[in-house]
Amino acid sequence: MKQPFRRAKFILILAGLGMFLLAFFYFRSTERLKKAKGDRYYGGVFSYSLPESLNSLFPLETNALSELRIISQLYDPLVKQSDSKGTIENYLAKDIQLKQNGRLVYIKLRKGVLFHQDDCFSGESRELCANDVAFTLSVACSNNPLNQSGSLLMGKIRGSERYFEKGMRPEKSYVSGIHIINPYELEIHLTRPYNNIKQLLTHPSLGILSKVAWRIYGKTLRDHPVGSGPFYIKSRSNSRLELGRNEDYWKQDRFGNQLPYLDEVHVYTNTRLSNEFPMFSSEKIDLLFDLPVTELEKAFGTLTDAKKGKNLLHRVHIQKASKIHYLAWDLTKPPFNNLLVRKAFSLALDKTLICTEVLRGDGQPINQGFIPKSGYYSNPNLPLTAQNTALAGQCLKQAGYSVDRPFPIISFYVNAQQGSNAGLWCKEVCRQLNKVLGLNLKLVYVSTKTRDKKIKTGQAQLWKAGWVGDYPDAESYLRLFYKGSNENTYGVRFHNDAYDQLYLKSILTSNMVEKKMFQRACESIVTKESAIIPIYSEDFFVMINLRVRGFNMNPSGIIDFSQVYLKTLRK
Repeated sequence: MKQPFRRAKFILILAGLGMFLLAFFYFRSTERLKKAKGDRYYGGVFSYSLPESLNSLFPLETNALSELRIISQLYDPLVKQSDSKGTIENYLAKDIQLKQNGRLVYIKLRKGVLFHQDDCFSGESRELCANDVAFTLSVACSNNPLNQSGSLLMGKIRGSERYFEKGMRPEKSYVSGIHIINPYELEIHLTRPYNNIKQLLTHPSLGILSKVAWRIYGKTLRDHPVGSGPFYIKSRSNSRLELGRNEDYWKQDRFGNQLPYLDEVHVYTNTRLSNEFPMFSSEKIDLLFDLPVTELEKAFGTLTDAKKGKNLLHRVHIQKASKIHYLAWDLTKPPFNNLLVRKAFSLALDKTLICTEVLRGDGQPINQGFIPKSGYYSNPNLPLTAQNTALAGQCLKQAGYSVDRPFPIISFYVNAQQGSNAGLWCKEVCRQLNKVLGLNLKLVYVSTKTRDKKIKTGQAQLWKAGWVGDYPDAESYLRLFYKGSNENTYGVRFHNDAYDQLYLKSILTSNMVEKKMFQRACESIVTKESAIIPIYSEDFFVMINLRVRGFNMNPSGIIDFSQVYLKTLRK
């Protein structure tokens, strides 16, 4: 008698569970979205993945694009790049003016901007003020180990070099050239009338820090960021970072909606390359960055799948950008302090083959200079370079290497996963160098953190690097080779007096025709000296779930997640 009752009870439980799951997935699909003005929607979770861990979320410490993309959600800058033409939009700065023939920067701040809610503000105001800006710019000129972006402002603000040399502490005093007028206004006195100062202030590394938070947390701010951006750190683990909506964010969209729209942004870290597309197709993540060419067919699916409705609805976003990939080396030590060796490497490589065969068209070979052609810069007078195997062999022989004195085995550090686009082209570089010059490079896959450590400690001789222009100006590439940038881990300790003089002229002249002339001369020196081997440039290629709206990426690869919203798809 008890058996039928138990069976019926079991069926009822299953039915109840089924209704619960149906309701759960229904509400998950709608994600409790709330309609806003302009056919926008509030709510929901946007997710994406990264192939490695996040080392630091302190703005001035990192140059890694993956980390700066997150930092730009946590910290707002004074001004921001709004388009590829170089238009600068006021952000935390309500007004910013150049005075005294460009030697003084006047900044008026927005009122009512609040830092994220945090225990460090117990009994103190959260409002962002001139003290926080003066503090941030002083940190950017300090010799604090967390400041790895000193080349941005060092030497440009009056008193910054002395500030650095004396080891002065920003929590105690500011750089002498920074003057606070009142809580919402300050002046920055420059050593010279730099024509790029407003552009430099758009850099995500110069997101404004809280002086109060620094006093409480110090260097642990790299793991416990406190900014004024649209999102804050909600939780963090080795495999996932969760950003929560800043309810007190100051910005509204053009319809008058309070930003941001999203409730949360989830970032999965240390994701295996082979798992990224399955995560995308199962809607665990909404976005795919830099999809390997080997995964393209799988990503787009077949025509048969499309007819059966099996393909995930998505769109492809291609952002015209200025991202370059190159080989970098330590120019201060053998064998790469020898120009003939560097020329041998360069002449041995077929960059067109790398792009057409290995990357299957995902990239444009750089066979002229190293700065990508764009609407704001080109250098047509530079010589075109192409593979010349005979001349490559002669250069290596003239450098003193032969069968009797073989070239040493060099470790080639690649901060990427095997099978990724980066892994593929670096493997091809090794193959070509072996075929043409008989060289045996040891391909070593490492994390970005490990690679940078080896560069800084002088252990790395050869490594893969990449760079994205921080703003639409050739100077954003050229500053990598200026003597003031020698601590930049992407640099190569390049020192050339003629280059330094031309570089300074390019950022000091008020004549834009002269500026371009000086920039072209700088690029010519870097090319002639083979300071790096540029391989190819590429646009940003992103796959996005069709439910994601308001997605926009600037030419530097930075995304404004405050404008992203989700829209439920009807099937």
